Amino acid sequence: PLPAASSKPPYSFSSLIFMAIEDSPERRLPVKDIYDWIVNNFPFYRTASGRWRNSVRHNLSLSKGFQRIRRDKSQSMGKGSLWCVCSEYRPALLKVLRKTHSYHSTNINLLNKPALVKKR
Repeated sequence: PLPAASSKPPYSFSSLIFMAIEDSPERRLPVKDIYDWIVNNFPFYRTASGRWRNSVRHNLSLSKGFQRIRRDKSQSMGKGSLWCVCSEYRPALLKVLRKTHSYHSTNINLLNKPALVKKR
């Protein structure tokens, strides 16, 4: 049986962040856009307490799989840093994501997106 749209997704915050960044055109996002991607793809987080955002920031800051990129001074849009996936950790993040996805019956077709299956 498929989980209800409002149930908590089975993915770790590292996997959610990974999916958000990989699904972006430039493979780098500010933290606000990571939040937005999570909320848009997982309705559970629309009504969840805001503490999950702290977990996202915590994972970005402490995980070796993500790298902070300072914005170029010529980029006038937005403030703060951008985040990307460290290329050497991408295979491990993808492996965890695929394992979690195959273990849980989900109706999310995120792994069918070219960004998540294409090797780089």
